[in-house]
Amino acid sequence: MIDYSATQNLIESMVSDRVVPGVNYAFINNEQIFTSTIGFASIYPTVTQLSPFAEYDLASLTKVLITENILLKLYQKNELNFSEPLHQFIPEFTDERVRLFHLMTHTSGIRGWIKNRDELSHDELLDAIIHLPITNEFEHKMRYADTNFILLGLVIKKIYSLPVQKVGQQEIINSMGLKETGFMPDKNLCVPTALVKDKILQGIPHDPKARQLGQDCGSAGLFSTLNDLVKICKGYLGIDRDILPFSQDTVSLLFDNKNPNGIAPRSWGWDLRFDPQDNYPIILHTGYTGTLIVLDRIKKSGLILLTNRIHPTGHNQIFLAIREKIIQNFLIENDH
Repeated sequence: MIDYSATQNLIESMVSDRVVPGVNYAFINNEQIFTSTIGFASIYPTVTQLSPFAEYDLASLTKVLITENILLKLYQKNELNFSEPLHQFIPEFTDERVRLFHLMTHTSGIRGWIKNRDELSHDELLDAIIHLPITNEFEHKMRYADTNFILLGLVIKKIYSLPVQKVGQQEIINSMGLKETGFMPDKNLCVPTALVKDKILQGIPHDPKARQLGQDCGSAGLFSTLNDLVKICKGYLGIDRDILPFSQDTVSLLFDNKNPNGIAPRSWGWDLRFDPQDNYPIILHTGYTGTLIVLDRIKKSGLILLTNRIHPTGHNQIFLAIREKIIQNFLIENDH
């Protein structure tokens, strides 16, 4: 195993410095897996011990682990090539310039303020999202937004005649044999997250849009464990070539910048970093709740970080600065 001690120290210091209550994390390097669990599952209203088998609210990792992967299955079957206009699937979305790949790379330019968003019903929220304006950022700026993957979830619903989360359960989770991953977790196995309206969320998505949209949410709502995430990541890294529900050739397409020069680099769904020495793309994605995956397919190495950084409150800017340091340290140590 490569020595990731500086990265490890940073991760564990988050617990000792009380930035997060606890952390489950893993380093993957070819066939070698190192995992560790430290700290607490909760500190409010009572202190509870953290289990290595705890289920986490993955937040935006839902985008790449579920919604993206359904689309990749369709791509491999030549049922989509991502150049299709969104309008083809959602006629109420009238701007025919926006293609699926714009949503997947967050270059759609779709943005706007939705009044009283968190008070809207399921149908009202979807209607508001579908009618958001296309700004002059279209094809000129990469602006990460949940909206893009909520709309992709609606595309999937149109194709399968089922909500995106149901499709994800059948086509991704069940086909991969994942037993500790899903959208309806056992609350008692879940790490508590934020205090919302005097109630600690546990086994319920923190993202209000995920709570409003339920099974129609393609941007958040997934729960999983470190154990299942290691299995999934071994698929992306090509260590386990059979677990993912599409070919390794399809996986390899993710390790590539899909955005034009002058726009922040992005793959389909995944964010990109680059190897400090050889400058090849490395994929990563974060979740608002305090989750992170970084994967280097060339070196067959990766980092999975699971925290509940919004427990008991989401005002935790220091975590974001430390997370960036963790990513940078991992990339440096990974190069040695």
